[in-house]
Amino acid sequence: MAGMDADPGMRQKEEYEHKVRMFSEFLHNNRDEWEKRIDREMANDRFRIPLELSELSQAEPGLESKLLQDPVKYLLPFEEALLNFLGETDDKAVKKLKQPLKLDVTGSFGRNHVTPRGVNASTIGKLMCVEGIVTKCGVVTPSLVQSMHVHKEEDDGHITTRDHRDGTSLISGASGGGGFPAADGEGKALMMDVSLSVYKDSQTFTVQEAPDNAPPGQIPRFVKVVCDGDLADKAKPGDRVQVIGVYRSFPPPMGEFTNGVFPTKLVATSIKAIKDLVEPSFVTADVINIRKIAAREDTFKLLARSFSPAICGHEKVKEGMLLMMIGGTEKNLANGTHLRGDINVLLVGDPSCGKSQMLRFVMNTAPLAISTTGRGSSGVGLTAAMIRDPASREFQLEAGAMVLADRGVICIDEFDKMGQGDRVSIHEAMEQQCVTIAKAGMHVTLNARCSVLAAANPIYGNFDPSLDLAKNIGLPDSLLSRFDLVYVVRDLTTEEIDRKIATQVLRQCSTRQTDGGRLRGVEEIHSSILERRQVADKDLDSQEPTKIFEDSMPTVEGESAQQQVTVDFLRKYIRFAKRLKPVLSPEAQAAVADKYVDMRMRFQSGFADQNVQDAENRKPRLAVTTRTLEALIRLATAHAKLKLRKDFVLEEDVLEAYRLMLAAREEEVPVPPGAEPALPDDEDEDGGEGPDDDMGPEGSDEAKRRGRKRQRESESKRSDIVAGRFDALQTLVARCFARQRGESIARGRLLELVNKEVAPGEPQYLSDEFDAGLAQLEALNKVM
Repeated sequence: MAGMDADPGMRQKEEYEHKVRMFSEFLHNNRDEWEKRIDREMANDRFRIPLELSELSQAEPGLESKLLQDPVKYLLPFEEALLNFLGETDDKAVKKLKQPLKLDVTGSFGRNHVTPRGVNASTIGKLMCVEGIVTKCGVVTPSLVQSMHVHKEEDDGHITTRDHRDGTSLISGASGGGGFPAADGEGKALMMDVSLSVYKDSQTFTVQEAPDNAPPGQIPRFVKVVCDGDLADKAKPGDRVQVIGVYRSFPPPMGEFTNGVFPTKLVATSIKAIKDLVEPSFVTADVINIRKIAAREDTFKLLARSFSPAICGHEKVKEGMLLMMIGGTEKNLANGTHLRGDINVLLVGDPSCGKSQMLRFVMNTAPLAISTTGRGSSGVGLTAAMIRDPASREFQLEAGAMVLADRGVICIDEFDKMGQGDRVSIHEAMEQQCVTIAKAGMHVTLNARCSVLAAANPIYGNFDPSLDLAKNIGLPDSLLSRFDLVYVVRDLTTEEIDRKIATQVLRQCSTRQTDGGRLRGVEEIHSSILERRQVADKDLDSQEPTKIFEDSMPTVEGESAQQQVTVDFLRKYIRFAKRLKPVLSPEAQAAVADKYVDMRMRFQSGFADQNVQDAENRKPRLAVTTRTLEALIRLATAHAKLKLRKDFVLEEDVLEAYRLMLAAREEEVPVPPGAEPALPDDEDEDGGEGPDDDMGPEGSDEAKRRGRKRQRESESKRSDIVAGRFDALQTLVARCFARQRGESIARGRLLELVNKEVAPGEPQYLSDEFDAGLAQLEALNKVM
């Protein structure tokens, strides 16, 4: 009977030794390659040697599938053979090892490559590859590996060791930490020597299903991951990771009764960060098509028109959101200063204007986007929180929405419904792009490098025309200054706009789905990003270029069909443009300085248009701060990246960004010289009363007629100067003196320089008007 009881143990030992010999033979057959591989990893202070699954077929056919099904039986013999191989080739390296060599298994996992939703009871004991996003992270704690015991009564140098192995050791039948020996073989009492004992780092974190991969309407699943050694503290909340490990159950100490439900965890053997989960691949034809689109004169208008095409109008808003998805250039200076390159956009407007639908389009188009609402979010829910684990009673760090959206976009709907205290908590994340937590004895800084796209209603629900813009928005300047673009979306009741919107919606709804089952119109744009990726994966093997233009898009009555690019091509274009990092050219730097000074003068004078002498035009405007200057640089850089300029940001990019910022602030801007003519369909959402309406040949004639009319009015009052013209003259005189770098300029020369600086379409200063302005400046002790 004793022999029969020993058979299972002997048989298991023989199998283990057979696997060790098989793997040793495999290593010696590829001796040179494995020596280089081990030396390379150890030179970089890494102890996990990479192993491709396909390589195992050389040792034994079908071994890779056996390893995936029962990794415990194969990983430990391979690691022992690896250590023996290192001892035979480099004996000194074994003595320098700080921890045993481990395997980093990579390759194609097939059906074992899942998200946390695919981990279930049938996968227990298998080698799994799980992708997701880290939501909770515990602190790194030391775990006892080997305890050292000495005599309690006398110091004679006697040491007794005891190994402690748990489920993370990947040993079959490994129980908990085990007990400490009370006495040695001679009956002498023992005590543990803490300083001589051996420990390892251990950490537990939670990997949750990515929001863009979760099925609609279902709660994202999660799986707990336990890691030790060099893998500890490798993942932090907000990271998208790929974890490879053994899915095991951790039964508690057995009692008389059990419910049979044991906690399960993934014992990690590899943790790698994922930069791009599933991105469409570029083929040569795609790059050629992208460069052709960038070379067009109307590239900006074309892509903005293709942005959320199901929403009628709002051209200016779409242009700003397009630049937001491309973004500026992030700068990390040598002194540690971080200048954000992400663009923040706020939409404030009347209900039922399509704000939430545009947020939904961004969420489905961006590679990484997190959606939340103001009413359902708290300050710690948006940033980060310290929670106490109910099992271990230890504090864990849980990432909020802005941390999870790192390197992506966070869409916050109903922004005005958020509490005042919660809005203050995101100030640091919006500008410094990090979240600092100092609670429960932990001081942690998490990255929150994301663009914020928020939508809100005015303070009274609808826009009140009797109030100025700042009072309608009802948000503090400290928060508004962190938004690069603040758009006002109005619901104007005109028959033309109402008929255009109604026709657009009816035509979109009439072309929902084709015979082949492909989603069209509204459903294609607002379908789940997971469904659209599955459709794209089917065409991945064909390596065909992405379709550029839509075949036929619904149009309103009386208008011809406008070209629009497909959503997939738009995503590829944005991804291609984001890689560029142009810098400001000297001309662009001078233009940025001039436009910033002009915006500051507009804000300080209170005039939206300094040439209008009506006193009612003087009212509070949105604040212009140094952040506005940085926003102007970011928008200009984003426009240069959209035009695929990889070296420099040109002056025309600055002018386009300046036009866009004034349009968002509801301030008119004159047409810059050399501006591109506007397309016939480029009308503002409020019926064409935007700052772009003067562009193009027709607009230029209209501007000239208005200029001649103003000139006649000024000639009739040439003995005086109105307040708006005087403020503009003061700015131009100061600019001329700054550029001439002199203390005195002749009157005639100064008049000539001032008229050269007058904005296009505005009347020049006549002699009497100029003398009146100089007299007022002299009275104010500005000039002598």
